[in-house]
Amino acid sequence: MILDRLLDAKQKYPWLPAPFHAAFDFLSDPQTASLPDGKHEIDGERIFAIVQQYQPKPIEQGKLEAHRRYWDVQFLAAGEERVGWTPLNDRLQITEPYDDARDVGFFRGDCELFRVPAGTFVIFGPHDVHMPSLALEVPRQATPPMVRKIVVKVELS
Repeated sequence: MILDRLLDAKQKYPWLPAPFHAAFDFLSDPQTASLPDGKHEIDGERIFAIVQQYQPKPIEQGKLEAHRRYWDVQFLAAGEERVGWTPLNDRLQITEPYDDARDVGFFRGDCELFRVPAGTFVIFGPHDVHMPSLALEVPRQATPPMVRKIVVKVELS
């Protein structure tokens, strides 16, 4: 897992493979900010983005997930959320087996929670079990602010 600001990505991570730099270029392009929700191809099915807006959910509604085919580059364009993370390990319980068509499997177990503010990205690989889209701790009666997230999916080679 990598957590950092998008402004620093290309300078700090020159060692990452070229598809990640294509993701950073896409996310840094000012036109990306105005894309509608949905799927946007960057390099066919090898690299694509999913633009989404949503209200973060309480942790009780979160699900730990992991992927095998794609790495996630999750970028918060607006708002902020919490994300859970733990390495893939045998202490996790499988709640939904891996689905190849959807490239996701779901788990139950303990994870570390961290805050992801706007302008920040997180990279999750196949060994990173993560729980995205969680609301910050706010009073129960308060409605969490909306989040705009762009997830770039980078296919493993």
